[in-house]
Amino acid sequence: MAGKPSGRTALLLGAKVVMSIALFAWLFHRVQWSNILAAIEHARLEWLGAAFLLLVLSNVLGSYQWNRLMRAVGIQIPFWKVCSYYHVGLFFNNFLPANVGGDLARIFDASRAGHTRTTALSTVLMDRMVGTVALAGLAVLTTLPAIDRFHLAAIYLGVLGFFAFAVTMLWAVFHPSLLHTITGLLARIGLGRFRPTLEELSERLGGFRGQRRLFLELFTVAAAVQIMRIFVHVLVARALGIQVDLAYFFLFVPLLAVIVSLPISLNGIGVREGVGILLFGMVGLDKGSAFSLQFTTYLVAVAVSLIGGIVFLVRIPHRRAEAQSSRRTTG
Repeated sequence: MAGKPSGRTALLLGAKVVMSIALFAWLFHRVQWSNILAAIEHARLEWLGAAFLLLVLSNVLGSYQWNRLMRAVGIQIPFWKVCSYYHVGLFFNNFLPANVGGDLARIFDASRAGHTRTTALSTVLMDRMVGTVALAGLAVLTTLPAIDRFHLAAIYLGVLGFFAFAVTMLWAVFHPSLLHTITGLLARIGLGRFRPTLEELSERLGGFRGQRRLFLELFTVAAAVQIMRIFVHVLVARALGIQVDLAYFFLFVPLLAVIVSLPISLNGIGVREGVGILLFGMVGLDKGSAFSLQFTTYLVAVAVSLIGGIVFLVRIPHRRAEAQSSRRTTG
């Protein structure tokens, strides 16, 4: 059973909450909330529905990506279950104060197929890394034309740094020499008990080495997922009656996604809207419309993640029955 959060963890969480509240307070004085509410209330439902369905489809594709990684390490789960586990993870990511909540849920669910949690962790870890490298790589490519026109050189250097960091992390997991360094450090600070887990994790990650064809496929899938999510923004803009050229969505949405993925706020709240105002304001979109675009897109994502919440609630009686049956068998 997990212990209570450490003081450092609580401090970091508190800092994220403060950041989100501060950003929303700043936005509160700079946008016309009556106009935003009116825009959302009069949004065209058919386009919001299309955005919802496209986001669901992107999540199904993301589930396929995770499923391929699980099969590579021998975890055999029906695809419909993988999709349900994936959406439960999205639900916890949106409704818990840390983005790792959904990953933990996926690890626990995947390990129920008879494999260790460390094996399941290796698939979630690789899924995260592949998605991050694909997102950062797409941002590097799509934002390049905007450097001179919008004076984004400093931000672009940050994106390049993020991409380099993501690629380095992916490279590092394939090198066993890094494991010895980590285990040595853990032993020095009295955490040598984690060595067996790290060794197992290294062994599981080692199963991905040399599978170039698999990773070529996964990076293609991950890029397709990110492009689909760009079009989710396009459909939401259509629903709100916002007129922005398609090219600007490809310029700004990947960059926005990279910035929101940084652990500086509570699930990206406040950062998403503030950066959206900054970026789309460069092409003439007023603050209220830019805020409405990002906030409504976020609401669509939350609505999609509720699928996972429903799955989680529906399966509670089944899980309880399984637990009771297991206790009777072992008793």
